[in-house]
Amino acid sequence: MPEDKKNLLGEILVERRVITEADLQDALDEQKISKNRLGKILIGKGKASPTDILNALSLKLTYSTQAEIKRSTLSFIDRLKNTRIPIKVRLSVFITLLVVIIMAFLSFFYFRSQRDEFISQTVRLGKAIVVNLAYNGSVPLLEDDEANLHILLEEVSKIEDIEYAMILGKTELIRAHTDINKVNQPYDYIYGAKVLQSDDQLEIKRYYDKTKEILDFYMPVEFNKVKVGGIHVGISLETLQKKISETRLFVISLTLLIISAGIGISFFISTKFSKPIYMLVNGTREIKNGNYNFKIDLLSNDELGDLTASFNDMAEGLRKKEIIQDAFGKYVAPEVVDMILKHPDEKWLKGQKLVATVMFADIRGFTSFSENTVPEEVIAVLNNYFTLATEIIFQYDGHVDKFIGDEVMAVFGVLLEHEDHPARAVMAAVALQKELNTVNLQLESSGKKPVKVGIGINVGELIVGNIGSKKRMEYTVIGDTVNIASRLTRLAGPDEIIISDSVYQKVCEFVIVEELDPVMVKGKSAPVKIYRVKGINQHVC
Repeated sequence: MPEDKKNLLGEILVERRVITEADLQDALDEQKISKNRLGKILIGKGKASPTDILNALSLKLTYSTQAEIKRSTLSFIDRLKNTRIPIKVRLSVFITLLVVIIMAFLSFFYFRSQRDEFISQTVRLGKAIVVNLAYNGSVPLLEDDEANLHILLEEVSKIEDIEYAMILGKTELIRAHTDINKVNQPYDYIYGAKVLQSDDQLEIKRYYDKTKEILDFYMPVEFNKVKVGGIHVGISLETLQKKISETRLFVISLTLLIISAGIGISFFISTKFSKPIYMLVNGTREIKNGNYNFKIDLLSNDELGDLTASFNDMAEGLRKKEIIQDAFGKYVAPEVVDMILKHPDEKWLKGQKLVATVMFADIRGFTSFSENTVPEEVIAVLNNYFTLATEIIFQYDGHVDKFIGDEVMAVFGVLLEHEDHPARAVMAAVALQKELNTVNLQLESSGKKPVKVGIGINVGELIVGNIGSKKRMEYTVIGDTVNIASRLTRLAGPDEIIISDSVYQKVCEFVIVEELDPVMVKGKSAPVKIYRVKGINQHVC
């Protein structure tokens, strides 16, 4: 039965076969005359009992509620679909939220950086104080010279944010304290404190005293390497909280100002550039559907035309990206990109044997350097090294196969075929060492550690192709030639270039070398002749 009829009491009674259609019609005719309720008329005629009417009324209420909910839901959705939200409003809301999110992130990292820096300064201050007290307090402590001990603490108490300072005797009894009432009292240990640093000479703890956050510094007092007491200094971080509160107020004010400016700018931009959006609607649909060959005709020679040209460039870039991703992966060298775009289905994608030159360049002493250096500097050194190595390898038409930790693996003669690929590899290695020498001079002048690299080069037959899984493929080279090049790298010291005999036979015309003792290489039954490259000249072998 239709939903609109289920709202009628009589139709419900007919549906439940309490009355017939004729009974309902007769009762409705009488209702028009008497104006009585339909249920009362049916009960009076003996067509339905009071229970039947009550049950029907209950169903009517249920149907009415469900229908009303459905109508309300549909009307809300319809209103939402038909509501036009101007782009000015949308852009303003977006920029406002973006500003709030960005400022929130910036504030978080800024506050954390500020707090870390303040704590770092506090730690340096605390260390200096306890070291000074430990150095100057040993003799007065041994001589039981309370006057000098109190003079030492009196000078310390004048320093801002010092919460307390005390000198303990050998029995952990307080011999001097910035609070005179605690002198000759046993030291009350701090429980629940978080240890920030602990060794034989210094212990730093952080704890909360009511609402204050305090750093406690402890250092033993020694005389002739014998412990005679200890120093405790507490520094409050209350000043830090005040600075953070002041900064938070400034950031909030700045955020509100930026939001106001963002809303105004968004209205201006959306008004000026709303028309190009309509021009790009069809284009975005085509791009969404994967039609990267779609182009928009240039209709004007102004900013709108620039926007259209940018869209076309984007479509072309996506087309190239799709081809590269499907066919090969990600490459940086322009020559490699061009070759893939021209020949995406060439056989080298499926694997083949080639004669090529493999070069490994590994940073020497990098493990100890990374262990004793902050992560940010480690990453910076690696990125600078990889950038320099990549540029030089590209300069000699090589291909960066992969980065392995702090090591660069490069291949010459694979993607860009040159008969003199061994020579190109050696020249690239020499150029890399030369550039690193220049870089190291700058690093050493600024007090930083130089980057020393050992390089191994080998030439021979290898297998090249796509290797991996369906989810992730890698275009690389494998084989004994690669393994020997890697092992030669392990033999190369800082600033050294080690080449195999097979490489030397190809480059002996212009390379100055020092022949080394043959070495046994894992996987080889006979020793391998190796040479250390000393330089390049025009000598003919």
